[in-house]
Amino acid sequence: MDEDHLTIAMEALTHYAIQPDKVELVGQSANMVFKVTDVQQSRYSLRLHASRSESMDPIWSEPHVVSSELEWLQALSGGTDVVVPVPRKNSSGEYVTESGGRTWTLLGWVEGEQKPYIATVEEAGQIGRMMGKLHKQASGWRPPASFTRPSFDGSRIKQALGKIQLWSGEGRISQANTELLEEAGKRVLAMMDTLDRTLNYWGIIHADLIPSNLLFGGGECRPIDFGACGFGYYLFDLGWSFSYIHPVLRAGLLEAYANHFPLPGRHLERLEGFMVAAQLETMNFWLGLPDASEWLPDHIDKLAHREFRHYVDGEHFLFTGIPYWE
Repeated sequence: MDEDHLTIAMEALTHYAIQPDKVELVGQSANMVFKVTDVQQSRYSLRLHASRSESMDPIWSEPHVVSSELEWLQALSGGTDVVVPVPRKNSSGEYVTESGGRTWTLLGWVEGEQKPYIATVEEAGQIGRMMGKLHKQASGWRPPASFTRPSFDGSRIKQALGKIQLWSGEGRISQANTELLEEAGKRVLAMMDTLDRTLNYWGIIHADLIPSNLLFGGGECRPIDFGACGFGYYLFDLGWSFSYIHPVLRAGLLEAYANHFPLPGRHLERLEGFMVAAQLETMNFWLGLPDASEWLPDHIDKLAHREFRHYVDGEHFLFTGIPYWE
């Protein structure tokens, strides 16, 4: 970690009632994350809200939007038995700290083992139970009037398709793959337009429950990094997670999930659509990363020849086939 990062992190920590002993830069994606250990050996996650992606909408780092994320985390920590990062208020009693012209937040550090991929039925079941509990809480929770988080309503899917067209014009994505992604995008947007936004289907979701944001310990799955949370269909949350879960493990995850929150009608075919929707939604973020041209075209090619092709052709793939990462 360079001196500038250490200096600004230490300055931000002066706004909290802790005595830091060690500060380490963990990494950066949507936020820059520091692991803080205080003199009593308690651990915290200090976040600087600044994205690496040019596609990141500024709304995600606006103080009132960031504060709303922590309000949901506080509600989850008190209203469920799911282990989540517990937000810490600063010396002014606020969740968000403005320091050095930057936006910061501090949360408790969550312990657990991070796995590079989900390998067993047991792990998939732990994820399903955790997700079911999150969605059950969200379906019954009434956010305060000031609560503000973006919605996964298809707008960023449209943005992604526009950027894909630009990449295609520059020769970075084949025309065939571009046309396939456009057709899949149109179909999934039409599907989303038919769904009701009632409390049983739509609410606040994590929106990024993938292996890098899941910790395992004590026979349970513990979600971290709620920075992408927003309003969306619960099936969207599942669809994005399924993008990282092997087809042979998905049925077990759904069974565990349904023990805590009911699955809607036609959920299997709609989940396939939401897997496509989540890939396109996240592609909007990926397309703005500085190194995207080095790896994203290959990722898109695999999607186009597998899940997206099946979806456009009306062929089911949720529990069968070869996932794009293999």
